Amino acid sequence: MTPPHPDTGVAAELERELVAYYEAKLRDHGPTARGMDWKDEASQRLRFRVLCEVCDLAGRSLHEVGAGAGHLLDYLRQEGIAAEYSGSDLSAAMVEAARGRHPEARFAQRDLLLETPSPCYDVVVCSGLFHVCLGHAGDPWRRFVEETVRRMWALARVAIAFNLMSDRVDYRVPQLHYSSPSESFEFCRRELSRFVVLRHDYPLHEYTLYVYRDAPVR
Repeated sequence: MTPPHPDTGVAAELERELVAYYEAKLRDHGPTARGMDWKDEASQRLRFRVLCEVCDLAGRSLHEVGAGAGHLLDYLRQEGIAAEYSGSDLSAAMVEAARGRHPEARFAQRDLLLETPSPCYDVVVCSGLFHVCLGHAGDPWRRFVEETVRRMWALARVAIAFNLMSDRVDYRVPQLHYSSPSESFEFCRRELSRFVVLRHDYPLHEYTLYVYRDAPVR
């Protein structure tokens, strides 16, 4: 994998280890929820539901960063959400798995940190990419999260949505990244838009942020 642009401050080794971790899960479990490192399909679907509540997705172009094997597309179809879906992932193996499951859809191997993106999708989402930090806790992972979110924002015309593990927990797994909901909210408000919604109201140890170009219509 080509090293990220040095201006990002994100180590290439971080991305290589992340790809290796998820490709090992894919080899062990196949293109399933467990193969994407989720506990089960129920929690995976709950995350998808919350992400997709960012706005009315009908007729909008929706791009998923860290798409894995394309399970969000399954969810959209099962729920009858008529979004124009595309996905990307750092891992060539994940992209191959996604194309195998959905040969009619658009999936690409892509590293946003190598790009200077411009708005080309209505909504950009990301589910779970920021959870597993491996041995890169602290500032290295925070830089990875923030730089990726900035790139997502640059791609979006209407809104972005992404989730993070909450630090409001009484037990922590060493390889996971836990962050402050208020600090993440402030980062989005300060650097992206004043139109930010924080969701910490669903039964998982995480939260979801929606960021909008304009005031959302409810």
